[in-house]
Amino acid sequence: MWPEPHGSASSWPELYRQTLADSRRSLLGWAGGLAAYVLLLMAFYPSIRNDPSVNEIMKSLPGALRTLIGDDLTTPAGYVGGRLLSLMPVLLCVFAGLSGAALIAGEEERGRLELPLAQPVSRRALLLARTLALLTLLLALGAVLFLSIWGFGGLFQAPLPAGRLLVTTGLHVLGAWVFGALALALGAATGRPGLAAAVGAGLGIGLVALHTLSAQVRVLADLAWLNPWSAALGGSPLVQPVSLWPLLVCLLVGAGLVGLALPSFSRRDVGR
Repeated sequence: MWPEPHGSASSWPELYRQTLADSRRSLLGWAGGLAAYVLLLMAFYPSIRNDPSVNEIMKSLPGALRTLIGDDLTTPAGYVGGRLLSLMPVLLCVFAGLSGAALIAGEEERGRLELPLAQPVSRRALLLARTLALLTLLLALGAVLFLSIWGFGGLFQAPLPAGRLLVTTGLHVLGAWVFGALALALGAATGRPGLAAAVGAGLGIGLVALHTLSAQVRVLADLAWLNPWSAALGGSPLVQPVSLWPLLVCLLVGAGLVGLALPSFSRRDVGR
């Protein structure tokens, strides 16, 4: 999908490093906010850890809410999976959609894409560098999420096996990667960052909602194989082993979406 880029051997790695350097402020802001969010929620866990009435309340909720939040908030896995991670796909989709749209279309809108294109590097190499940068940013944010849950979990009496938590975090990150890649691809193909961000983040969030409802709606369950979040969020990786195939599937789907945008990005008149 990604043949050897034209231009000097160091062109696209340099573009990759520069993209990460330009994105560090945004990444640090998101990482700090994510760590604070995890700290706030984990700090509440000791107060409900030994309270059986919490689970009784959960059982009285509608089925869709129980699917989203879970039935057992008194165990570490139940609390982290149901309370803390329930909002994480939405947050990660927002980050992925905004970041993906900004890396090509956003730079073009601000008049900052002409400079890298003036260098001896092909558009294919530029798109490759920005794609790898987006994936790196998401993995870095996922690392912050993993370390925050693992560290604060130990601090607030909610320890989790590192291996299962790592798989869970990876599934969330690569699920969001699909929609970040979609935003990057759409931005590269059209040069419209607003459209790219809205479609990438909006579709990702909408499919999170459909995945939640699929446990209650038969037709949605039958179509779940079309939803990347069904692959990423299916199963209970915090409490039992799950297949690692969804990680590879999400990774390849995202790469494929960007690859589909390459012909349009290569042909169109950038900046017009």
